[in-house]
Amino acid sequence: MSRTEALQRRRAEEVAAFCADVLKDGGAAAIADRAATYASDETWTALVKKHRRRGCHGLAELARAILNGKEQLHAAVGWAAAGLLGLMRRPRIEQIFAQELVRRIPLPADAKLIAAARGLQIAGIYVCLVGNRDLADCACLRDVLKVEGKARIKRLIEGAIEDWRELPRLVPGFETGG
Repeated sequence: MSRTEALQRRRAEEVAAFCADVLKDGGAAAIADRAATYASDETWTALVKKHRRRGCHGLAELARAILNGKEQLHAAVGWAAAGLLGLMRRPRIEQIFAQELVRRIPLPADAKLIAAARGLQIAGIYVCLVGNRDLADCACLRDVLKVEGKARIKRLIEGAIEDWRELPRLVPGFETGG
């Protein structure tokens, strides 16, 4: 194992220990309770049972695909804005500016896509925890750590649990799937 890999592993182990503590202090129960709102007990139980032995790799891949899809959606909307200005024979610099601007503006679906991806990651961390898997090897936790860094992990885990509790209030129509 290289020095860099050893350092990354040590960081993952430190974060895993923290997450295990947070989740054991009521976080795991909050996740299970909230999941009951978004999926039937049968679906949640089957998900946990299926992934408990195998880990969360499938959930991590799906979360990554959602987040990548969000970025692709932004790129497509930006490209369309630039194309529209091109059809209007606007100068190239205006097209480029519009493309970059529109690509960076939050879209209405962003909150739902991010919430879905984070929910999958939190569910993945949960199934690894209840499956007695080493959280340092948890793909969902590693993905969150890679994007957010160790310093923000605590706030994100606690915040994600709270967001999952509050999602029906924050996103109108979420309870009904609308």
